[in-house]
Amino acid sequence: MNSAATNTDQQLPDPETCRRARLSRDPRFDGEFFLAVRTTGIYCRPVCPARQPAEKNVRYFREASQAAAAGFRPCLRCRPEAAPGSPAWQGSSTTLNRALALINAGALNEAGLGELAARLGVGERYLRKLFQRELGISPLAVAQNRRLLFAKQLLVETDLDMTDIAFAAGYGSVRRFNSAVRGSFGVPPSALRRQRVAPAGGITLQLQYRPPYDWEGVIDFFARHAVGGVEEVSAGAYRRRIDCDGASGELTVSPLPNKHALTLNLDLPRAANLMPVVARVRRMFDLDANPEVIAETLRRSDALAPLVSRFPGVRSPLCWSATEAAIRAIIGQQVSIQAARTVCARLAVACGNTGAFPPPAAIAALDDTHFAMPGRRRDSLRAACRLLANGEPPALLEALGQLPGIGPWTLAMVAMRGLGDPDVFPRRDLGLVRAWEALETAGESLETATSQWHPFRAYAANLLWRSL
Repeated sequence: MNSAATNTDQQLPDPETCRRARLSRDPRFDGEFFLAVRTTGIYCRPVCPARQPAEKNVRYFREASQAAAAGFRPCLRCRPEAAPGSPAWQGSSTTLNRALALINAGALNEAGLGELAARLGVGERYLRKLFQRELGISPLAVAQNRRLLFAKQLLVETDLDMTDIAFAAGYGSVRRFNSAVRGSFGVPPSALRRQRVAPAGGITLQLQYRPPYDWEGVIDFFARHAVGGVEEVSAGAYRRRIDCDGASGELTVSPLPNKHALTLNLDLPRAANLMPVVARVRRMFDLDANPEVIAETLRRSDALAPLVSRFPGVRSPLCWSATEAAIRAIIGQQVSIQAARTVCARLAVACGNTGAFPPPAAIAALDDTHFAMPGRRRDSLRAACRLLANGEPPALLEALGQLPGIGPWTLAMVAMRGLGDPDVFPRRDLGLVRAWEALETAGESLETATSQWHPFRAYAANLLWRSL
């Protein structure tokens, strides 16, 4: 077995679990690992409908990019590009997780490894060693496989022309795109295309997840926090305007009946915006979580067990970006959700009302009359917006924590809603206190109970808010 498989044994389910999962095509393990078949040279998802290979011919990999680096090509039937991604808590280090998230969003499509390392606050040499130690492959290999799989998804699910697909997937030219597809699949891109009618209103993609998925809880979160003029939420869809490198775009997310997937409809100014937008939407809707693993942990709490059964598939939704999460959290200090929404909407109008959430530089430039909040909070918001005006610093929480008026609750909300930390718990949050007091807790304090919910305290928090 090569290093790509050996170095990730600690992250893979044990071989017997992998064997049972693939033989039963268990959807709970979809994207948790990939199986490669030595006799065919193909790698698949554990839910692949193809004939089951003999166990002696199977190798297991944690990531699709590891199977590709070992010389296997993606299956055309189960489509590895459509599998849910690795949960953020699955990796061995925060830096590795952040690096993988940025690569999945296209960070290496137009920039080099040095720029990625700078965004992470580490050296380029260290980043290479980290990937080799933990995954057995280079960051570039991960990026190359991500481009290929995203291009395959666009070929199958959209009617974009080949040029748009090439640039949307991060290839520098159509020639490189054609060469990559031929090299992996042995056929030109056109041979992978499915004939279909172009959907009205833009590009439509399927975003798959591991069931169950608490759509009602997620869409209720977005509805309660929706900013007027920026977001529009109904029981069946979430819509928002976004800024795409200075141009306006729009996205709509809705559940896909009879499938473990959400539908994403996009209207974007450039095809090159596709990869980062899709990655952000997956994070927003927490589509890469493993609900069975989370539920198993939270069920150990007598107080939470009934809520886990009542709301299967609870998720921890995110804001569009960590920058937006920071702005929302500061505005929301010690006020109701409705009041915070109103302030955000007014700031959006004051900043020009382009339809997107107001950028931090524009907020920082507003005069005092536009801030319907106490002076100290206004100063904190301005300071944070100045910090974020040129992009998010690598150590975002540490940088925010140095600013006046930003305490533990605000940092916890940024960690949860902006960075996707699965184990953060906003202590002293009034809603969480109320929800806990409404449960049968046998006198156990909330402070004591949270220690039992590691490493999924953010999901416990969302479950408690959900119960209200």
